[in-house]
Amino acid sequence: MNISELSRTVAFRLTLLYSLFFAACVIMLLGFVYWQTATEMTRRVDQILTLENIRLAGIRRDHLPDEIDKSLQRDLRHIYFYALFSPDGRMIAGNVPRLPPGIVVDGGIYETNFLATNMQAQPLSARVLAVHLDSGNTLLIGHDVQQLIEFGEIMRRAFFWGGSLTILLGLMFGLALSFRPLRRVEQIRQVCELIARGSIRHRLPISKHRDELDMLAAVVNRMLDEIERLMSEVKSVGDHIAHDLRTPLTRLRAVLYRMQQQLGDAPVQRAMADQLVVEVDSLLLRFRALLRISEIENKQRREGFKLIQLSEILEQAFNFIEPLAEDKTIHLSMVAEHVDSIYGDGELLFEAIVNLLDNAVKFTPAGGRIEVKLSCGVGGARVDIIDSGSGIKESEKMAVLNRFYRGENELQTSGFGLGLSIVMAIIRLHDFGFELGDANPGTRATIFCWPRSV
Repeated sequence: MNISELSRTVAFRLTLLYSLFFAACVIMLLGFVYWQTATEMTRRVDQILTLENIRLAGIRRDHLPDEIDKSLQRDLRHIYFYALFSPDGRMIAGNVPRLPPGIVVDGGIYETNFLATNMQAQPLSARVLAVHLDSGNTLLIGHDVQQLIEFGEIMRRAFFWGGSLTILLGLMFGLALSFRPLRRVEQIRQVCELIARGSIRHRLPISKHRDELDMLAAVVNRMLDEIERLMSEVKSVGDHIAHDLRTPLTRLRAVLYRMQQQLGDAPVQRAMADQLVVEVDSLLLRFRALLRISEIENKQRREGFKLIQLSEILEQAFNFIEPLAEDKTIHLSMVAEHVDSIYGDGELLFEAIVNLLDNAVKFTPAGGRIEVKLSCGVGGARVDIIDSGSGIKESEKMAVLNRFYRGENELQTSGFGLGLSIVMAIIRLHDFGFELGDANPGTRATIFCWPRSV
């Protein structure tokens, strides 16, 4: 369970979405507070400038320079600016040496930067008002707005950290809330893998929370119950038919055999009897193969599992099939590396490997070759059976694993299309993997002797 898996969960994405929405709401709220505060502070500064302009306008013009000096002396915080300029732009009184550029002398209030004689050398931000007096002089009144700028910086930091922390906390809560659903999904996935491997008796876990996953698991479990019931009925019918028909077919073969012996020198009737015996034997072999698959698939054979050596089983299968290969002048070889012991049923694995070798001999032309390899793969031991036959079409590689299916190449040979079905039943019983590939030319059949992945 890693961060990538957690980030793909619905709980994480919803939490992240809500966190982003909440962060946006926080930023909008802080922005609204800043806008209202800045507007109110600006309004109050403008009101102060207007009242100060009214106060100074009521003072006699010859007393105005003294009043400006007194106002500056009373301004202990140095937040006010006053200046009285002559018509030629010379400062008569105040702390602003020259009229700031861009200021229109019309009684309106503007925001600008300028230097003051009694303050720091850095330009200051202020809101100023300039008016023409009837004496021809110009009066400038200003108020420092540096606090408003600092307040804006504080609010911008609040925007950044408030939004970042909100999103970060949302991510942390999203990850925390994602652990339980993802753990549930992992449990469901593991059970689904077991079901896909044939263990249909397993059911999806249901917690006490009764959430949407539990609702879905309950529906799937009911569906699995019905599927298991139907499969059991179908399998039971098939097994009963195969078992019940085997007895009368055996009796029929016995009668045909006795009739065959009694015909004596009647060639036509004897040939017909021989053909009937062959057909009955074919039916009996098919029913025997079906019952064999059923026996393997009921998984009772797991009780006989133990540690076995694959090299010994391969050698026995090699020796068993070698005479058939020699009859068709097929070169049969085996290469076996040292591999660890595996847990399984040796007799069933022997049967599976013999079936694969028998198929390889059957579809490899005279003078061909068959190679058996035992090697150590990524997950454990693997067995490869490679022949130089005609191969299997890509479109038929999955179909040939089904019961009674016979590909185009198989139509020219004897068989019932059940050999690979028995092999797959044995491989599923062991939870191994199986793959049919191309050998260019020919076919490569591979058994991966480790748990399959879905």
